[in-house]
Amino acid sequence: METGVSLQVPLVAVVLLIPVLFNASINLINDYYDYIQGNDTNENIFGETDAPLAYNKIENPKPVLWAGFLCLLAGGLLGLYVISQAGFKPLIIGAIGAISVLTYSGWKNSVSYLPIGELVAGFVMGGLIPLGVYTSLTGQIDWSLLYKSIPMMLIVSQFMLVNNTCDMERDSAVGRRTLSIVVGRKNIHKVAAIFTFVWIISMLHISIVWYTIGSPIIILMIFLFRRKFAKIYTGQRTKETKIEDVWNMVQVATMVGILYPISILIHILVMKLLMS
Repeated sequence: METGVSLQVPLVAVVLLIPVLFNASINLINDYYDYIQGNDTNENIFGETDAPLAYNKIENPKPVLWAGFLCLLAGGLLGLYVISQAGFKPLIIGAIGAISVLTYSGWKNSVSYLPIGELVAGFVMGGLIPLGVYTSLTGQIDWSLLYKSIPMMLIVSQFMLVNNTCDMERDSAVGRRTLSIVVGRKNIHKVAAIFTFVWIISMLHISIVWYTIGSPIIILMIFLFRRKFAKIYTGQRTKETKIEDVWNMVQVATMVGILYPISILIHILVMKLLMS
């Protein structure tokens, strides 16, 4: 709408389905390797939603791995349709996404075992996906979109940060060196506070500079939900508080994920109305 490009419904559907398949792929592959490498056991998880393979004591988890690769293959094949409609520019972004899936889990030096895992996940899911969707629908790469995606990138990173901090003991037992483990539980709150400050300030800046008309929504959201935002870096983040801490992060991500795009949409609609 902002670019004036007319959208094709089949292309939109396929473009939105591809990241869903890639996300399913990375989750399935990660669950498989966490299970067979001993990171997830029936003793160190808090429920089925945390690690379904360990919870159900699956004897042969191999189908989960193949399902993960099947989702990746399906996403790649759908990408061929996108390329036929939008040219080869989306291929670059899709290739980076596929590489991220394949390198995230599987061995001791994979991304999920390193202190860059949280940031890589944030960049791919919060930044690369919106850029890929935009490029696929318009045929153009707008790098400013990465800056506009900083709030979502850091929220995804913080989601991983909360999860990994709660799982520090079991991750450390299998040799993982996540950001939470490297920094330590005592200091990880400072990192989370910095992340929170950066995405709130960047969201305010983006709203005020690019989408001024919708910015009051963002300002009001920050004021009304300031306590939930603060809880991101003040929560206990232990195995016992994982459900509470993750649930708070889910609420924050949902609020921002809905209200941030709505504020942008309102600005665009009002501007088009004023210019007509």
